[in-house]
Amino acid sequence: MMANSLLLADVGGTRVRLRHITPEGEILNELAEIGSGVGDGTIRSLMEELRAVVQRPGVVPTDVPGGFHVVITSRGLSAGQDERDAIRQLAAFVKATRVTLVPDGVAAYIGCLGAKPGVVVTVGTGTIAVTVDYDGRARRLDGWGPQLGDVGSGYRVGLEGLKSACRWRDGSRGGSKMLRDEAVQAFGEIEVLAETLRPSSQLRSIARFAERVVAAARGGDVRAGQILDDAARELAELAIDAAALVTNEPSLPVVIGGGFVAAVPELAERVKAWCHENSDVVPLLVPGSPTLDGCRAIGTHGVPAPFATWVEEVQ
Repeated sequence: MMANSLLLADVGGTRVRLRHITPEGEILNELAEIGSGVGDGTIRSLMEELRAVVQRPGVVPTDVPGGFHVVITSRGLSAGQDERDAIRQLAAFVKATRVTLVPDGVAAYIGCLGAKPGVVVTVGTGTIAVTVDYDGRARRLDGWGPQLGDVGSGYRVGLEGLKSACRWRDGSRGGSKMLRDEAVQAFGEIEVLAETLRPSSQLRSIARFAERVVAAARGGDVRAGQILDDAARELAELAIDAAALVTNEPSLPVVIGGGFVAAVPELAERVKAWCHENSDVVPLLVPGSPTLDGCRAIGTHGVPAPFATWVEEVQ
């Protein structure tokens, strides 16, 4: 039995998910909250948004006997002074006895495979792959953020959709009238799109446009379908490259999950088909995001050895 209640928080690029677990292991409450989108996308702003959600009346009890062990997962999570200040305010509000920070790729890996050898690719607003080899060594692929990586992610699909909208306006190849119309509906006139997507809001706004790209593909738009095909190829290549770093044996567990894959099953099927046609990798597609399950495992049993240096305690 756990000594404390657990408050688990998955702070993604577009939403916050919370889960409250009693010392007896019962899930008492679960909440999925769409992010406000007003932050600048930094870890500090994500932690401030988490604090704002938690502090709303009725979301989290503040009189839990023994206090909470809070386990937070988010992308590239490393706490500088600003982040620590926001986390400490959250901890004080819920009377936390302990706060553990877990990178989202690690939480997803533990939620899927524990510490067993394998590959877990997590696809949401961004993308990260984590591997564990047969010597118990963990490593990361991608997770470089929207400027340098995040292949096949919601952000990347949304960005390519908006590029196609702009190309239609220009009369260039690769343009889509349907995506142009969707962009106008979402953001206003194309001519001012670059200004509309100013840096303080562009990460979430662009990632959310992926929903419209998916809808256009389902509606038969050729360019939108090509964007999903390209995303699937990139994700499949990432999974194949990650698996090759561990072993050449096709029996290695390779898992692909995350919020974007869960929301777009046809993307998952495209990834599976690409792997089948081009490699021996047979990915297991997880219908959901396993990050909170990984946080629960850490809160209950501690951090598995391969990830001991990846997880941080905030004092």
